[in-house]
Amino acid sequence: MNNQINIIKKGRPKTIDLERIKNVAMINYWSDGPTNVSLNEICFKAKISKPGLYREFGGEDGLMKSVLLLYKNTLIQQILDLLKLEKTFDETLDLLIAFVIGNKDEEHIKKGCLLAKFRQSREKFGEKTQEQIDIILRERYLNFELWIKKAKSKGEFNLPLSSKFVARYIISQLDYAISGLANGEKNNNIKDVLTLSLSVFRKK
Repeated sequence: MNNQINIIKKGRPKTIDLERIKNVAMINYWSDGPTNVSLNEICFKAKISKPGLYREFGGEDGLMKSVLLLYKNTLIQQILDLLKLEKTFDETLDLLIAFVIGNKDEEHIKKGCLLAKFRQSREKFGEKTQEQIDIILRERYLNFELWIKKAKSKGEFNLPLSSKFVARYIISQLDYAISGLANGEKNNNIKDVLTLSLSVFRKK
């Protein structure tokens, strides 16, 4: 009986809030860049010991993977969900532009895209983090490609361009817009450029 009690006591402390730890890490990686934030700093701000963090996430690589999944399931998923609405291709373009430009969360605008920050320094991270970056990028790309193929099947997109090319182009324009906003470009300027760059795909 005493042995059973001792085993239970060695389990994870009930006070550890994994979601809070991931949120603290995400906010700091997002604000300062994932290569500029130390694990010690995350532990201090999240109020968790380094051994405790290693126990929960397996180390910095596991933590970064978890942060990327959190970012994907919150911010990136919102964009992917727009592609699944019962809207025309042109209407969805409008929704994508509005999402990027009309984001009222000033902090998100200033921070830019966390996925892009991880992608830019991909080789500096561990295997799990690199793998997760690639998985999210591939999933995002495939969702856009599927949306374009669907638009073609409905006769809403008639240009003689491959779905792969169009998906890459639209994603790159959205990424450019988010980066421009994060660098202090005016919303109206970014909106004009994004609207023009995507107008080439609209039905005439």
